[in-house]
Amino acid sequence: MPKTSVLYILRSYPQISQTYIKAEIEALQDEYDLTIVARRRPNLGYENHLPYRCLADDGPIDEIIEEVRPDVIHTHFLTQARLVGPLASRAGIPYTVRTHSFDTIPLRAKPPGRVRSLLSRDKAVRRIARLRKNVAWLNHELCLGVLAFPFVRPYLEAHGVRPEKIVDCHPVVNHRLFDDRSPNGDAIMNLGAAISKKKMEDFIGLAARVPEKRFNLYALGYDVLALKAVNDASGNPLRIIPPVDPDQMLGEYKRHQWLVYTADAELGTVGWPMAVAEAQAAGVGVCFPNIRPDLADYVGPGGILYDSIDEVIDLIQRPVPNDLREAGFVQARESDIQAHKHLLTALWPKPSLSTVGSVGSAGSRATS
Repeated sequence: MPKTSVLYILRSYPQISQTYIKAEIEALQDEYDLTIVARRRPNLGYENHLPYRCLADDGPIDEIIEEVRPDVIHTHFLTQARLVGPLASRAGIPYTVRTHSFDTIPLRAKPPGRVRSLLSRDKAVRRIARLRKNVAWLNHELCLGVLAFPFVRPYLEAHGVRPEKIVDCHPVVNHRLFDDRSPNGDAIMNLGAAISKKKMEDFIGLAARVPEKRFNLYALGYDVLALKAVNDASGNPLRIIPPVDPDQMLGEYKRHQWLVYTADAELGTVGWPMAVAEAQAAGVGVCFPNIRPDLADYVGPGGILYDSIDEVIDLIQRPVPNDLREAGFVQARESDIQAHKHLLTALWPKPSLSTVGSVGSAGSRATS
């Protein structure tokens, strides 16, 4: 039986801060013929990735579509819909979109006051207008479905996305990679993109107040230099760890007892980060800022939501309670790509005989 031919059109690949794309591709690669096209190369990549084609090397994407003749086109991020939609429409090929947090949370009807003040009214209006241009392509007849975190469904529907187009789905996590019940170390960690909404300065301040514990901050790109300056000014209470290849992250989680995630509560724009489920699967206790009601569904009984980082000071000086750790193992499975990949693949058409063999020829010209 021929395999369904899937053309991935991605903003960048293989981007180390987008390992959900890596996890999804690895979960599908044996069952589907995948061709990966990146609009640009990553600014920080990882080693273990599939061959891909970069538009800088291979020319216009319409020509690649004509060459590959996929059964379906798939992309990540709402912001890519108005690129993929017209391409798919011209070629008469159906498509699917997996949205995330940064690209959907701005659609909230009433963002917090500080968001409005930071963006200014004009900028906020322009941002929503750009997103709505993407939203229109989600209702197109060739769009087979839009995967979205359950909590963003109301935001999408409020901006006109038809309810039947939306498929509720947890984050994409390679659960098998992180599932480890062996004992953990006793350090404290935080991780993610070093951007203002993560408010990692709070983690530095926490480390300064609990000097008897070891703190490690896995901060990726962006404002890392600014964080290093804050850490230096605070007496270097923690280590800022250079980027770690995704396939090596289990070992990093296992060195830690607690994950203390941080976020700007006024902005409230941090979504459902993969790190929560990865940490839970690895036996790490999770503390997450209580910035929105939906986070109780994601963290579940396998983590603790805090209103002030002061609340975790005593907690992280003790071992993770066994019932919390066990609940974390269970909760992490909600994000297991192997358990929910059917939510995506059920949308895709069966393979077309006209495409058999075409992806192989495309892959032979891929770059690594």
